[in-house]
Order: sequence, then structure tokens, then C-alpha cells
Amino acid sequence: MRLALLCTGFFLFLSCQSARAGGKNIVLFLDGTRVEQEASAVDGYLEYALPDSFTPGSLRVKPLGAASVLRVELVPAERDRRRSREIARIEEQVSAQQDRMQALSRQEEIFSAAVKSQSGKAPRKTKANPNPVSSLQQGTEFALAQLESVYRGKRKCQHSLDALQLELAAAKKRAAVARIWLSGGKARLTYLTSGERWLPCYDFRWSGGATGELLLHARLPAAEKGVQYQVSAGTLALELPAQAVRGDFPTLARYPLALTNASRSEGAPKTFEFSLGEAGLPPGEAAAFWRGEYLGTGPFAGGSSRAFSLTGQ
Repeated sequence: MRLALLCTGFFLFLSCQSARAGGKNIVLFLDGTRVEQEASAVDGYLEYALPDSFTPGSLRVKPLGAASVLRVELVPAERDRRRSREIARIEEQVSAQQDRMQALSRQEEIFSAAVKSQSGKAPRKTKANPNPVSSLQQGTEFALAQLESVYRGKRKCQHSLDALQLELAAAKKRAAVARIWLSGGKARLTYLTSGERWLPCYDFRWSGGATGELLLHARLPAAEKGVQYQVSAGTLALELPAQAVRGDFPTLARYPLALTNASRSEGAPKTFEFSLGEAGLPPGEAAAFWRGEYLGTGPFAGGSSRAFSLTGQ
């Protein structure tokens, strides 16, 4: 009941937008996420790879337009032939890049030895080599140029190898593949995950007098390009309204504070007691600011708590 009342004043404005046409929408809760993704079918059929954090039984498929869903199958990732072929393809590319890296490392050893050998030679004038200093210099410059080319090749190879390793890890993490048959061209898939979530963070800001302000922020996971994010106050089970957000640390709400007691030794306070009109706030990490000065951080219990202390004070 308290959380239901909290949602009224929890956000400055609410947004319950659905996924954009052809886009992806993620709603972050305190204990997980709800993903909405529009997908297009080819000849009435589409496949969608579900992540390893997928909550079993949560998949919903809604047809768009005049279409209808004819059939849905969930195939475990280890039994999906396309996924196996994809993993094998990526693993082959990884092996090829590793072989290339070994060859470049061997070239690096050869040209490094050549540079060392050239620089260690004593110039001797002969009939065949009347200008030994120039010859040694040319040999050294050639070896150095080859060595520089090897370095560039190794950097490029390592970049490709890192990208392939990430691709391989993503392919292996898929929990299942949804096979969907439609009578039309598009559908909206909705499912829950237990992986990503938002973390409550607070700012206690005091002007130096008896009044202040409490800011509630949402610390968000790394954003996926082209995805619209929303934040909901409660858990997946409550499904409270969500607010559209941008950035990785948006401000969700502001609450006025009245300072009732502040203990201090010298300068700014270390412990604060205050009155707050809002109840049922989720616990999280908090930072304190006194007259614009950052004082440190500490845990805020949320709920009906009316005190906050800096860590280590």
C-alpha cells in the first residue's frame, strides 16, 4: 500500500510509452527488467534470441496490425542448430586471429633481433662497401620500419580478436530461441529478465541552514544504442508506472528537507537528522553536500528513516 501511494509522488512526470515502431524499449525495476521489442517476420516466420537472464514463462507475443500469432516455440539454446553454427563460425574466426597474432609475434622477434644486430655492428670500409655507416643506417631503418608495421598489425589483430571474443560470449549467453509463426508481418515481444536493474542513489543537499533538499537518482546499467529506457519505482510484481529517462544517472524526484539536528566537530556536519514528508523510499547509497561542498557518502536506509551519517564518521 505504501509503495502504491509512493508512486503518486515518486516521479515528477510519468510516461507509459510503448516501444517505438521497429524499436526496443526497456523498463528497469528494482529487481529486474521488462523488455519490449518489435520484430519483423519474413514470410510469416521470425526467430528471436532470448538472453540468459530471461525469466521462464514471461514471454508474450502480440501481433501488430491485422495479423495474428499462429504458433510459438521456445528452443533451448544448446539445441538450436543456427546458434551452434554461429558459435562454430565465431570460434573459427577467433582461431584464425590467434594464429595471425602468433605469426606477428614471431615477426616481431625477428625484426627486433635485426635492429639489435644492425646497431651492434662496427662499420668496416671495404671495396664492396665503401660507405659502411650509410649501409648500417639503411639496414637499421629498414628493420625499424618492418617492426613498426608489425606493431600496427598486432594492434589491428588484437582489436579484431577482442571484438570476436565479445561476440562469442554474447552468442553463448543466449538462453533460448523463440520461433514464431505469424499471419502478418510484425509482432511485439515482451519478456522479463532478472539481470539488469536500476539502483537508487541520493543527494542530501543542505544550504547551511535548517532547510535542504533530497534528490533521488537512478544509477542505470550501460545503455544499449537506440534503446528507449524507462524506470519504475517498484518491483516487477508491482508494475508501477514508469518514467522515461536519459543518461546513466538521471534525477527522478526532489523532496524538501527540514534539518532537525546536525552533529559536527568542526566545519560541516557528519550526521544529519531531518524530517521528510515522503515515506517508503527504497534504500540506497547517498552523498551529502553542505553549502555546495561535497562531504562524502554513506548508506541511506530509506523507508521511514530520518537520519543519515557519513561512512567512517
